[in-house]
Amino acid sequence: MNETGLEGIQSQLPLGQSSQQPDHYDPSLLVGVPRTLARGVERIDASLFRGHDLWNCWEVSWLDAHGKPVMRISQLVVPANSPNLVESKSLKLYLNSFANERIDSESQLITRICDDLQQILGVRPEFSLYSLDDPRFEVEAPKGVCIDDLPVDLAVYAPEPLLLQTDPNQPGAERFHSHIFRSNCPVTSQPDWATVVVKYQAPVKLFPESLLAYLVSYRNHTGFHEACIERIYQDLFRCLEPTELIVWAGFVRRGGLDINPVRSMAPIKFLPPRLARH
Repeated sequence: MNETGLEGIQSQLPLGQSSQQPDHYDPSLLVGVPRTLARGVERIDASLFRGHDLWNCWEVSWLDAHGKPVMRISQLVVPANSPNLVESKSLKLYLNSFANERIDSESQLITRICDDLQQILGVRPEFSLYSLDDPRFEVEAPKGVCIDDLPVDLAVYAPEPLLLQTDPNQPGAERFHSHIFRSNCPVTSQPDWATVVVKYQAPVKLFPESLLAYLVSYRNHTGFHEACIERIYQDLFRCLEPTELIVWAGFVRRGGLDINPVRSMAPIKFLPPRLARH
């Protein structure tokens, strides 16, 4: 699918448009977007990776059987091989549509949400509910080396894989992260900020300065969260020819949701931690 196909669906998305707060449960609010649209624009070969998208949903509320509001944090895990992803604002509106809905139990709510999302995604996702003080949502710092303070001169602000440089005489097994990643939403043109983490093992050693320059090159790039991370993964895969490669990103929360794409060479159950600005 070319960029024209992506532009054609943008007018159908709730994101960037005025929307009324739903006053009743409404699964029709959910909007799916074929993954092939963004992957076609970015020229991504989806056979190179496995993984998932972790959504932290911070504003999930409904009424119990007695009409008392219940508030939870939820995590939605969508496999990277799902035919579709769910558009973010449509998910927010859909979850908000439960605000005045009486639900007998959390298990009943989970089943209903998974049923609705399966119709949109083409696969059944995982959806979990947690209390607001659950320790899994305590802030953590990424493991590994932060590359943001490396002394580099930067002048390229469009994705350029040739910026990635390696030492062919040394093997590499490292974990890097950067907090200064920025891309731009293809629907609203607003900036999307993220922490990007790269863990690899390869017969060559990646120069961290080159990784920083490469990540910064996305600064003016327009692309969806998931496709940007898949493109980063693909460029690193082709550069390093690794035996292990994991790329994940924690995007800054918007509208009560944050998206954390994880891509790896092998199936992985890793769920990204909550970072300081999430």
